[in-house]
Amino acid sequence: MKNLLELNDIHLKFGTNTVFENLNLILNYNEILVIKTGVLDGGTSLLKLCNNCLTAQAGITYYEGVVSVGMQFESEGLLSMYTVKENCKLPQTYHTKYKDSVINDNVEKVAQEFELNHLLNKYPYQLNDVQLRLANLLRLLSAKPKIILLDEIQSGMSDKLREGILMKLVKYIRNHNMSLIMTITAGDVDDFSDRKLKIENFNLSSY
Repeated sequence: MKNLLELNDIHLKFGTNTVFENLNLILNYNEILVIKTGVLDGGTSLLKLCNNCLTAQAGITYYEGVVSVGMQFESEGLLSMYTVKENCKLPQTYHTKYKDSVINDNVEKVAQEFELNHLLNKYPYQLNDVQLRLANLLRLLSAKPKIILLDEIQSGMSDKLREGILMKLVKYIRNHNMSLIMTITAGDVDDFSDRKLKIENFNLSSY
């Protein structure tokens, strides 16, 4: 498989606190990668490095060609003045030339595929933590990025909901030739992935 994304020799510190030393990561085309994280060990920072919205003290982030990258945060990102549907439409409204009817159709199709239609007309302040993550996921997938970055999206889900969302997510990614990096924590499921890594000693290793 050809590399879609590479992090090479990344050094990241916040003040005197070292997060990563000589970090190297490769994401392949059409790959699903999970990264097991602990408490405050840099999982979110790693995703931000992959999204090129965090600058390391040293190292290089490399993309193969022009690649769209989308990141889902645990709870941030949704504007409280807009409904979930309106939030989902915003990235496409401002970053594409699609007509509103096309954007509307994109959002509704993903919502139906993931059985999240019931969230579309709600406002962020009406949602619980799990629903906020799912609303963020809906917004992200509606924009159809090539690389999807998900930050502990499984947290707080019931076993039934987790199984259903992961099954639909894997199918969606395979059908649209996307690649995924998902951070997970204790108790999360990882058996759907192509490859598993964990953050350990300021770097990544297989498990």
